[in-house]
Amino acid sequence: MAAAGGLVGALVVLALGACGGGGTTGTGGADVAARMQYAGIARDLVYVTDVDGFDLAVQSVGVSGDEGMSAAYVSPAGTVLLRTSRGAGGQAPACAQLEDDGAGASCEVVADGVHVLLEGDGVDAATLRAAGAAVRPARDGELATLFSELPTPPDGEPVERGDLPEGDGAPDNDPGPGG
Repeated sequence: MAAAGGLVGALVVLALGACGGGGTTGTGGADVAARMQYAGIARDLVYVTDVDGFDLAVQSVGVSGDEGMSAAYVSPAGTVLLRTSRGAGGQAPACAQLEDDGAGASCEVVADGVHVLLEGDGVDAATLRAAGAAVRPARDGELATLFSELPTPPDGEPVERGDLPEGDGAPDNDPGPGG
């Protein structure tokens, strides 16, 4: 009897381990690519930064504009929002030239035709400059974690609700007896 209990316990541990990947495959390759495509994010617009004391809020990662990406880096001190797009920029001063006068809450980095806008909330210019200096394209090995909270594309046909009437699926709003 104890052997059967041990076998059941081992199966539960294995099943839970299989669920822990957030739906990604080995390195995340096909699943991550499908998530990015479903969300509308172009791979060449996936950039990240490293900011001391700030952590990526994975649930914040999503599409920005037509095919860009957005992500928030948070700390108790504030937030740095990173957004990418195609184009030459010009929305904010270059991060490397951001002055300490406190007036700038945003800066930009342009690399290989990719515009990376950094917006700060509760952070100083030095933090934004450091974030701008650390901006780089995301590595393939980072994509599974970066996009772990993106929705997965549906498999096959849409789910049938079953509570909608026949026809065009719209509820029947004709007045019944008594009005």
